[in-house]
Amino acid sequence: MERKNFGVSRIFVCCTNVIFLISGFALMSLGALLLADDERILLSRLLGPGDIHPDQPLFYYMAFAVVGLGFLITLTGLLGCWATCLYNRCVTVSYLITIILLLLGECTVCVLVVFWPHVLGIDVRPARLIRALQRSYAVPGREQFTAALDLAQTAFACCGINGSSNYGTSWWRLQEVGRRELVVPLSCCTLNNVNQTDSFLNPEPANLTLCQALNPAEHQYARHTTGCLEMLEKWTQDQALILLTIGLAVIFVEVGALLSTFFVCSKGTRRTKSQASTFTSTQTLSPFSESDHDFGLGIENRMHATGTTFGTKS
Repeated sequence: MERKNFGVSRIFVCCTNVIFLISGFALMSLGALLLADDERILLSRLLGPGDIHPDQPLFYYMAFAVVGLGFLITLTGLLGCWATCLYNRCVTVSYLITIILLLLGECTVCVLVVFWPHVLGIDVRPARLIRALQRSYAVPGREQFTAALDLAQTAFACCGINGSSNYGTSWWRLQEVGRRELVVPLSCCTLNNVNQTDSFLNPEPANLTLCQALNPAEHQYARHTTGCLEMLEKWTQDQALILLTIGLAVIFVEVGALLSTFFVCSKGTRRTKSQASTFTSTQTLSPFSESDHDFGLGIENRMHATGTTFGTKS
């Protein structure tokens, strides 16, 4: 009965490791999907820290990190299945240590996302965004930032960070990087091709004259008047929530695999100790019984040899 229960426990651990393995493949798939989501990756360019301009947007590196984590989890799941089949102490200990390290790393990332997102390069402070707009929009070498802001203004139907006034003191306007008659970028205007996926790259204003008018009464129906800050903050919170949900799901699977492995290891240790105790008891008691038997036979043989019996003695 005990052996049967132990076998059932090992089957349960094997199933847990299979789920753990599947979660690794799922993470790699999610990382690949994120890498293929060009608009999401481009929009994350606006979340960069300070005045640092990395080669690629934040989510580009995050996609590779997710794929790498999924690959590591897959290898760990294979190691767990191997440990379950072989029941090797060294392999099992390596598996447990790897899961614990993964848990510590993932919990640290989740805490940073919630409390200190700027450590991970997520910064949506208004002052930084306005400074980035004024220094980087339409400036040579900052094409990705320009495209990201155009995408935000098109997708969220907004203009600037706090409003269209942010462009009044920008390098794009002061140095006349764009067309001289433009007060705001074309992506701030109400577009005819807004439903097209690449409308932010080739915006077609419904009424260019009214959109570029200085009088608010004229441009209020032809230009987006609200800033992008609120929508960008909401979008960032949504992405953080998705990341936390995925992270917590993976942590839940890892904790299940860790606890089940601990349970089976402790059960196997008790079973081994019980078998060792039974073997020791058998080896300890067996010599006494055999010697007593030999001692009794020795007395009887000597009595026959001397011709002495209990009957004659009496």
